[in-house]
Order: sequence, then structure tokens, then C-alpha cells
Amino acid sequence: MIENQKNILRARCADLGLFLRLLFWLTAALLAVRAAYGIWLAFQPADWLIGHFSLGVNWTGQADWQGAVQLAGMLSFWWHTLTWLPVLGILWYCRAIFRGIDQQGTPFLPENARAVRGIGVLVMLMSVLRGDALRGLYRSCGFAVTQQEELVRDGVQLVSGNGDGSFVNMTYILLGAVIICLSYVFAYGAALQQESDETL
Repeated sequence: MIENQKNILRARCADLGLFLRLLFWLTAALLAVRAAYGIWLAFQPADWLIGHFSLGVNWTGQADWQGAVQLAGMLSFWWHTLTWLPVLGILWYCRAIFRGIDQQGTPFLPENARAVRGIGVLVMLMSVLRGDALRGLYRSCGFAVTQQEELVRDGVQLVSGNGDGSFVNMTYILLGAVIICLSYVFAYGAALQQESDETL
């Protein structure tokens, strides 16, 4: 009976692993398409980017306002593209975990503990990408951030709706810390599994 339940669990883990592999490759393909689209956007005129990114522009006559429009649009586009990279890494680790369960018949493996720890680190990295670090990036590029959360440079205004006002998103920090703690539970389980296998 117990062996039958283990076989059912392994079959479900194999199915879930297959689903995660498909999701990983689909996400990777979409990111590749988005990257190609971003390269194409970089060569578009400022007037077109204003409408595409819904930029509010008060042209003040400076010669480099078009460059400011392109810079604002590209910063926004590539930053939001970057936020998907940790998601891709998390899917990669999840795929590896379920593949290990399917092959070894147990979740308590040293490589699974490392994968869970990697997921926790990536979730904590998302705390920066999903926080208000983008505003700091705009400031470093010469944009002024107003109290109305508008970014202004050379007559270009870009509304920043990213984050809640803090540099990092504490929700992701706490979630990542919990996942890292779980990785030590997996490591302890892997040590017990190895001791049991050696005893047998």
C-alpha cells in the first residue's frame, strides 16, 4: 500500500516537473522575444516612443529632449524585462527539484536543498526589482523625482508606479527568508536520508 502511494506521488511529481519544464521554456522564449522587441524599440523615434510608453512630454526647447525620451522609455522597458529573470531562475530550480524527486524517489536530496536555497535568494533579489530602486536609477541618469512621483528631465515626464516608496519590497524579503529556512529543513532531511540508506 505504501509502495503504491509512493509510485502515485512519483508519477504526480513527474507530471508537475514536465509542466514546469514547459513553463520554463515558454517564459524563456517570451523573454527572448521581449529582448528582441526592446532592441527594435531602441531605434524608434522619440515621437513614436511618447505614445508607446504613454509619456507626458512638455517640450521646453532643449535640443536633447528626444534623447531624454528614449532614455526614459528604455530604462522603463529593460527594468521591467529584468524583473522576469528571477522568475525564470525560480522555474529552473523548481524543474530541477521535481526531476530529482522523479529520478531518486525522494525530495530529500542535497541538490534539492541547494535548489530551495537558490529559490529563496532569487525571491529576495525580487525585493529590489519590485521595490522603488527604479527611481534611484532614474535619479542617477539625471531625472528629478517630484512628489507627484513623476520623473522629469529636459521636459520629459514619466510616471513611476513601481513599488511602495521603499527601496526594497519587504514582502519578498520575508518570503525569501522563509524559503531559505526551508532549505535547511531539506538539508537536514537529506542528511537523515543518507544515514538511513547507509544503515540499510
